[in-house]
Amino acid sequence: MEKTDWLQRMTEIFGPDDPVKITEYCRKNWPEYVEHVFRTAEDACGNKFLFDYEWDMERTWEHEHFQGEIDWSRIPSGDREFLWQFNRHRFLMCLGQAWQMSSDEKYAWHYVRLLRDWIDRAEPGENAGLGPWRTLETGIRAEIWLRSLPLILGCRAADAGFLEKVYGSLKKHQKRLMENFQPHKYISNWGVLESCGLMLLSLALPDSESCLKEAVRRLKDAASIQVLEDGMQWEQSPMYHNEVYHCFLTALYYGERAGIEMPGLIRETVKKMAYVDLKWKRPDHTQFAQGDSDASDLRDQISAGAVILGDGTLKSGGYELLDYENAWLFGYRGCEEYSKLTARRPDFLSASLPFGGNYYFRSGWEGKANLLHFRCGETGGGHGHADKLHVDLVICGEDLLVDSGRYTYVDGPERSRFKEAAAHNVILADGRGFAECETSWIYKNLCTCIKQQYYEGRLGAFVEGSHLGYWEDGILINRKIIWIKPDIYVIADDIFGRGPHSYESFWHFGGQGSVKLSGDMIHFMGDEMEAYLQSAKSISGATEETELQASEESYYYNEKHGNTVCRIRAKAGGFYRRITVVNGGRKGSTEPVRIESLPLYSAVHECCLDKSLAEALRIEDGKREYVLFIIHREVLTPTDILQWENCLGYGKIVLFDRTEEKSEVITGEALAW
Repeated sequence: MEKTDWLQRMTEIFGPDDPVKITEYCRKNWPEYVEHVFRTAEDACGNKFLFDYEWDMERTWEHEHFQGEIDWSRIPSGDREFLWQFNRHRFLMCLGQAWQMSSDEKYAWHYVRLLRDWIDRAEPGENAGLGPWRTLETGIRAEIWLRSLPLILGCRAADAGFLEKVYGSLKKHQKRLMENFQPHKYISNWGVLESCGLMLLSLALPDSESCLKEAVRRLKDAASIQVLEDGMQWEQSPMYHNEVYHCFLTALYYGERAGIEMPGLIRETVKKMAYVDLKWKRPDHTQFAQGDSDASDLRDQISAGAVILGDGTLKSGGYELLDYENAWLFGYRGCEEYSKLTARRPDFLSASLPFGGNYYFRSGWEGKANLLHFRCGETGGGHGHADKLHVDLVICGEDLLVDSGRYTYVDGPERSRFKEAAAHNVILADGRGFAECETSWIYKNLCTCIKQQYYEGRLGAFVEGSHLGYWEDGILINRKIIWIKPDIYVIADDIFGRGPHSYESFWHFGGQGSVKLSGDMIHFMGDEMEAYLQSAKSISGATEETELQASEESYYYNEKHGNTVCRIRAKAGGFYRRITVVNGGRKGSTEPVRIESLPLYSAVHECCLDKSLAEALRIEDGKREYVLFIIHREVLTPTDILQWENCLGYGKIVLFDRTEEKSEVITGEALAW
């Protein structure tokens, strides 16, 4: 390919197929997003910059206004993340689209002005890794430039001198990405974002065969290393899972559009990662604020997977019509293909992602459904939080139990506060967390988890996990969760300790609701939902104190708001157990369930078992009655069967529905063995 052909090649690969029809489509179907793009473009014309798009990795909430010369290395408020977000150049895409949608030359003129200024003045320098030429931004910028440049090629400002300057800078981007790749990046989101940028550049630039081959190889190897078998990116952050997923999808789409044969592993990876988004999507379409994540809407990500894979099941979790961003990515033809694709309801509700240690109990796909998320997996590097055995719970589409989020990356007390264990629905021992921060990205100590059984049955579902965060202190913490479909959750915490210890249990509540404490019962009132948390009267061997405290949660980077946390302090010598029963439903028609702790009877030995070994819970809500056998320690030897009244069963967790039959023997459903 000759040097003079690069513009034509770039336009053929990265240019939209029909900007006029795409504009009409977006103005008709996505007017608010069109308005947002024009607002961003107007700001950029005046050197004002705000990062408020759904997938801006580090959002800002106030404009940064340059009155004179732009400082491309500015670090306001001590947060270097602004510098890096700024140098990803998302605003260039808005300027290019604004020119296409309006034909107003000012948008193209300012596009050229800003990009020319950046090329002339944002040189790598000695500290390239800390400034505008950090390799992560270099990779991200490659996609932004290649997709936005075709949008402004017809304007008067994009003269030969400017395009020659852009070409030289693109070659510099390619060289930097080619020469600054280290083996550790195969496991990092950086490796995928950089390699995607290198590949896209090499599709358009001449004399790039070796760079293209190397980029595809890096992507393939990264896919096999950092994307787990269950489809989750290993860093335990939905935010960075989706950054990586976007890059694999983009590489696959543009690679095939350019006529190169992409490895089958890349397509398989795109599908696996897209289905993870579907599996963990909350009823309001957002992702959990797990690890370093914002509560971003997942529908555009899922819709993109549906387009490129032609997958109707994915479409059921995406938008009904292709969204604004994907309309410009896939073109008007993509919009038409998506509209013809038939959405198919998934053949699953709950899901297990066992490699990453994430488990989901889902009551339905509607917006008012219930969804529980349980975490029992590896920390996930610097973006992972101290959330071993954490539980998120959505009732009727509203947050009940939440992760506090990330808020900031700036090293200091707030970074640690949002990242460490006390910001999650977990148990602490002896006044310290089980994984404490040394810096923003490094932990002083890590905590080994023990993944156990996951099972979904007809009446209910079960998941269990432990961790060794306090093993050196002689403490093992184990959590069992039993879901009684569709709206009752039993959370059984067993703490095996030697000698006296103090414990703290945390329940962080969604900030949109109010929380009241009455004795052992917590009452949560949301917008249209209410829920109750009760402590089952089981053996505990502890004294407990419960109080509500003001706290904070973060939906997005640089944003935080108030919420309430319940803090339960306990002192126990030896074994300590706490069982919490949660139920919820529509506001005004939901009452707390009635709970009774019952002794279990050994039918073979003809005696009641001590409750420290096994017990039953009877749970009633006025219409339904359930009995739950919970075996805390192995007792069913050499041969035995357990009983309470007409409930007869064998297993570690057995659930009985006594709603209709209270005299004849019922055998129940074993959820754990």
